[in-house]
Amino acid sequence: MTPEQEAALNALIAQLKQGDTGKSISREAIKLTPTAAKQLLQSIAEDVQFTGQFSKEDIAAFVAAYNKKANEQLDTVVREAKDTTPSGKTEDIAATVKNIVTTKYPSFFDPKSFTRDFIWSKVNFKDEATLGAKALNALTEARNVARGFNLSTVSEVEIQEAAKQIASGKISANDYKTQLAAKAAAEYPQYAERLKTTPGATVRDLVNPVLRAIADAWEVDIDTLNLNDPFIDKLIRPDGVIGKVPPVSVGDATRAALKHPNRDKTRAEINNAIDAANELGRALGFGV
Repeated sequence: MTPEQEAALNALIAQLKQGDTGKSISREAIKLTPTAAKQLLQSIAEDVQFTGQFSKEDIAAFVAAYNKKANEQLDTVVREAKDTTPSGKTEDIAATVKNIVTTKYPSFFDPKSFTRDFIWSKVNFKDEATLGAKALNALTEARNVARGFNLSTVSEVEIQEAAKQIASGKISANDYKTQLAAKAAAEYPQYAERLKTTPGATVRDLVNPVLRAIADAWEVDIDTLNLNDPFIDKLIRPDGVIGKVPPVSVGDATRAALKHPNRDKTRAEINNAIDAANELGRALGFGV
């Protein structure tokens, strides 16, 4: 239990011991002031790496939301304590309140968690220039996950929302992979079963052998290959979303890549062309 939670709990118990067990008992247990709110926001903002400023309107909105949420949760605890304390005595209810808060910690108001959520709600992931390192890292991570699945149904706005969820600790990058893997089964039915039996794998992970064969044939970095390239797409899902025709083998991918115009741009082909020209020159007696 955090010091803030313990303070709220003690205030609530003090009121209970004074004999006030009405329904409104906890509505005044927490009263965050604007000054305290500003300090709390600034302290959490450093951890979140929030780069914006809090206006008077922001602070007022935070105070109102904070007090409302905190006291609503305390009301819930009090009602449960009263319902589960047969004696009805205030001291017994107070003891029950403390027991509920101790055994059901996640259900009790956490000021720091509430403040983090409030701050993250104000972070604009569309404006990368204003993002702190934590947010930028989460955005990069979310984009990498999305790129790994190459789904036409996932928009940049959705990726940004996933980044916010990752940055705020609501989900992990692996959770996001699981979400997209379920969608990928429809767009890449050839890999549906493998995605299911290989948790954490992306479509790009599963087609890596084919991509490697293409990259080697074209003498390019494998990371520069785009799954949207019609040539590559045809190899990894020959009949698209129908999914009845299996992807090509690595050998077939290599042979197809060697016949592609991109092969002509490789150093190997350029050297072959130079060697052939030199050989022809010597055959014609030019002495090259």
